[in-house]
Formats: sequence, C-alpha cells, structure tokens
Amino acid sequence: MKITRRILMRLSNGMVFRLLVLGLCIAMSVSSVFAGQTAKAEKDGKAVKTEKAVKAEKVVKSDKVETVEAPKGNIAVVNGAAILWEDFDREIIGVQEQAASRGEKIDDARMSEIKKKVLEKLIDGELLYQESQKMGIKVEDSAVDEQYAKLKDQYPSDEGFNKELAKVKLTEASLKNQIKQVMVIQQFIDKEFVQKITVSDEELKAFFETHLKSRIEQNLKQEKIQTEVSSYLDKLKEKAKVERNLP
Repeated sequence: MKITRRILMRLSNGMVFRLLVLGLCIAMSVSSVFAGQTAKAEKDGKAVKTEKAVKAEKVVKSDKVETVEAPKGNIAVVNGAAILWEDFDREIIGVQEQAASRGEKIDDARMSEIKKKVLEKLIDGELLYQESQKMGIKVEDSAVDEQYAKLKDQYPSDEGFNKELAKVKLTEASLKNQIKQVMVIQQFIDKEFVQKITVSDEELKAFFETHLKSRIEQNLKQEKIQTEVSSYLDKLKEKAKVERNLP
C-alpha cells in the first residue's frame, strides 16, 4: 500500500479511518519523531553507506527467513514484492513539505528516524495487502472508479487534478491501483479486527478514570469559576459608577 499521503488525505474519511487507526498514515508516525530527542551521533570512523546502497532484506517464505540482496531500484522486498525507491522518495518529499509549511527544519538525526518510520509503514501496508490477498478479498472496479471520481471532484478542474498527479509522479492507472489496495486492506481490517474486537464496560470505565476524568473535572471547575466571577462582576457593576465613552 504505497498511496501518497497528499492523495490519501483527500479520500473519504470512512475509507481511510481504520488505516489511520493502525498508524499506516505516514504523517501520524512522523509526528512522534519530531517530538523525540535527537538520535545519538555515529561513532567516529564508522563507515557511512550511501542512501541507495544495496541492502540485505529479510524475505519470509513459509516458516523460514532468508536473506536476499534487494534488487536495484527497490528499497525493500516483502515476500518477493518490491517497494520502490520512487514510492519511498514520494513520501519523504511529502514529509519535508509538511515540515516546511509549519516552518520546521529537519536535522539529519531526525530525518534518519523519519526515513526508518516511513519505510516500516510502507512495509506494514504491503504485508497487510498480502494477507488480504491470501483471504481472496477483492474490490470491484466500479467501486474503485467511484472513489477515484470522488477524489477528482475535490479539485477545481481536471487540469488541477492532473497537475497534482504529475507532481507526485502518478498516473490515473497507478492511482486507481493504489486506491484499490487501500480498499482491499480496509476490508481485511474489517473482517479480521473490527468485527472481532469489543470493548467491555470495565475497560471503558478504566479508560475514563485514567484519561478523561481529571480533564473533565478541570473543565467543569473552570466553567463554575467563570460563572461565579461573572456573577460577582455583575454585582460590582450594580454598585459602581461606570462611564462608557464608546460611540
């Protein structure tokens, strides 16, 4: 699942909600990196590999784990399926644009962590897609076309939409393929998790006591304070002589 974040965020909320919950949206994982501490500097004299150096990737086949050399042009290989450098680079550019829009600068240490998280999320998406295929989950082309049309309608013109696709190096066919993957993964999550997981009353109560009770108590207290202060001021104004010169 390698759909770019800029396009993904324009899809219907219901379609991507569960992907966001699972942390498959790249932006969600990157935010934790910005809040973290700067990574430790590498030891002096340690060889630094180029970003696109060929790396050994672990490919799971049956119950065995084999180490294979990633083919040129792939940043990762997941059970034989390639994750391309261009998909990875597209996500990194999106992160950089997002940071720039907030006036933030990404130092080398943070960028290193961001790249690791982006790659892991791309791998997560591919693994979920592969699991959905094992279950035989399919999506009709008409459903994909409907989502594609909704996405396209959010742009003021066909020219603007096509310009956005060109900017992120996507075609109509490749975007539809990625939309289909997102929809397939959603169905997989629905069947394997959403329909099976429940929350008990005890869990709700525990969550409320731990995370919400003190916050709600503070909000209610603040409202009462504001009400009392307003009432007190009203009484003071009744007794005071106040001149107002606002025209």
